[in-house]
Amino acid sequence: MKQLTRKSAFLIIFIISGLVSHNSSAQLTDLGRLITGGVDDGGKLLEAYLTPFPKAFGATLNSGWYNTARPHSFPGFDLTFSFNVALIPDEAKYFNLNDLDLSPSANILGDPVAPTFSGSVGDHRPTLQYVETVHDQEITLAEYTLPPGTGLAFIPAPTLQLGIGLPYGTDIIGRYIPEVKFGDVGNLGLWGAGVKHSLKQWIPAVRRLPVVNLSVMTGYTRFYTGTGISIVPGNIDAIDNTSAAVSFDNQKMDFGVGSFTANIVASADIPFITAYGGIGINSTTTNLKMSGWYPVPAVNQEDPANIFTEVTDESAIKDPVDFSLGGDYKGVQPIMTAGFKIKLALIHIHFDYTYSNYSVLSGGLGISFR
Repeated sequence: MKQLTRKSAFLIIFIISGLVSHNSSAQLTDLGRLITGGVDDGGKLLEAYLTPFPKAFGATLNSGWYNTARPHSFPGFDLTFSFNVALIPDEAKYFNLNDLDLSPSANILGDPVAPTFSGSVGDHRPTLQYVETVHDQEITLAEYTLPPGTGLAFIPAPTLQLGIGLPYGTDIIGRYIPEVKFGDVGNLGLWGAGVKHSLKQWIPAVRRLPVVNLSVMTGYTRFYTGTGISIVPGNIDAIDNTSAAVSFDNQKMDFGVGSFTANIVASADIPFITAYGGIGINSTTTNLKMSGWYPVPAVNQEDPANIFTEVTDESAIKDPVDFSLGGDYKGVQPIMTAGFKIKLALIHIHFDYTYSNYSVLSGGLGISFR
């Protein structure tokens, strides 16, 4: 298997994307091997293993959008850096292979409970074996141990955003990280857009309260990252009998997370501190795509006395995985946020906690001109 050598650049990609692990490169090649038993089973295994990551990472992307319900006056603005950490619940750290409805040719060796992305590094990992009977002989087409967990109980994500005040009690908010390439290791990028609008101006009873503000806000953030991997027939103990039309040189895994949030936000703003809270919803969708040619073994039975596994033009598959994964509750999670902000002239420091299935702790530093 190909081992990535530029570890420092690789870790930058996966610290930002939440895939932090001392053996991340090995895990990516392990993920690639999940499809060698067939595309259908591979998709089910990838989804079960990765599920905690998009849910937690999506929760971090939906945090840090606000630290007050009060919009800027035109043309005020703020520039805020936030660091958000999503907490992964214990029940999301494992999955059961018996629940995946794998193909009949898949044999589970050992305990069927396997770690997800967030499971412990040293947890037991079952082995999957794909067997085909040929001339009364059982031939092993593919056999691999499922990937290890990372041991992460949390997923971090930094955000940098700019909010600009417009007339009529409205802020527009933008987030952006231009696409960054790390040599031949991978790339990443992020963008987001949001809007906050004052409800206080439309509700007479609230309008008469001098320090209380009430707003509605929505925001969408899109994060994407990709990296090269390499799975060749030799990795699955199969002979390469493909032609020049099939090349295993340009395999790539692309991962994208889109997160939407909508909240009603209230705050009490006094000269040196602001207390704020919100209730709303989060929705996260993840896209996973594996492009390039990948080896899938087939049985060569032309000589009954010499049966072996091989990869041919017909058995190899191109662009095998391209699916979307939604979050809990059909993609929508209810959330509640509470926090406070300390105001030191133009410098603002905020901390908050968002309660949900994947709860988030956030802290940040900003400059604000009202």
